[in-house]
Amino acid sequence: MSLKGIKDQTYYEVLEVSRAATPKEIQRAYERARETFAVDSPAIYSLFSDAEVKEIREAVEEARRILTDEELRRSYDQSYFQIGIEPPTEAPSETPEISEEKKASLAFSGLLFNTEKETYRGKDLKEARERMGVERQAISGKTKISMKTLEWIEEEVFEALPPLVYLKGFLKNYAQSLGLDPQKVVEGYVRSMEESRKK
Repeated sequence: MSLKGIKDQTYYEVLEVSRAATPKEIQRAYERARETFAVDSPAIYSLFSDAEVKEIREAVEEARRILTDEELRRSYDQSYFQIGIEPPTEAPSETPEISEEKKASLAFSGLLFNTEKETYRGKDLKEARERMGVERQAISGKTKISMKTLEWIEEEVFEALPPLVYLKGFLKNYAQSLGLDPQKVVEGYVRSMEESRKK
């Protein structure tokens, strides 16, 4: 599974809404995304370059423009989803062969992380941090991620977490601060979150 850039996402994914979202839900999602990027937050600018921030803002505006206009949305849905093109998904792709050496568990201060592990839940990250003797405040200071957001990530308060495009950046920085594999943590956490929401 690869992490998709903003250009590879559907308008629904950009705003973090389902294809069945109502105009009100779309507007709410738009306002939330716009507010997140309107704030001059060190955390946001530690995750994205100025060019990326501009690109994401433009994508958010375009997504709102299309999805809040009934005719444009219908046309978009028909052209994107009904001509044999499947919408991008976060489904895992085939896993490349992993050498026997890499299949060995990685040890971090006595904590074992299996490289074949497919999901990284919040409790896994919390356990890793605590076993390594790292305070949440230290992570916050290093990554510029708020203490509250770190708590939500570890306690899996999914409904309070920021939109996926920002959450992935936060998870990447969190993983790097602990010396974990950022891509595996991001992909595993997102998969875990999606599985939890389906239940």
